[in-house]
Amino acid sequence: MKALVPHNHNLLRSIAALAAATSIFVAAQTREVDAKVLRSKDSAVTIMIFKGADELRRFDKIAAKPGSADAIEALLACRVPQGTSIEVLGSGHRTAFVKVIDGPASGCQGTVPKVRVQEQ
Repeated sequence: MKALVPHNHNLLRSIAALAAATSIFVAAQTREVDAKVLRSKDSAVTIMIFKGADELRRFDKIAAKPGSADAIEALLACRVPQGTSIEVLGSGHRTAFVKVIDGPASGCQGTVPKVRVQEQ
């Protein structure tokens, strides 16, 4: 019986190592499938991320007014390039609350129109 104990211990270590490797592989696959990016259908170089849904609504009201550039900047959490990777933290009917996960604005959180959130 003593000879079986080390063998079982090695078997348990092998199973644990296999389980850990499998979970890493599954996590990597899940992350790739769930990867989201910000994109716009127009030719804009950057995507605006607003501080919140209220700021996005205010932007819709003032965007067409002349001289509104300073007012618009006050509504923004950050600007990011097209294709920036994000994590969706929450989602409503028309908007998504996102966190930037790469690039110079990494960590920036805010609201974007849902149509800007695309599969990678």
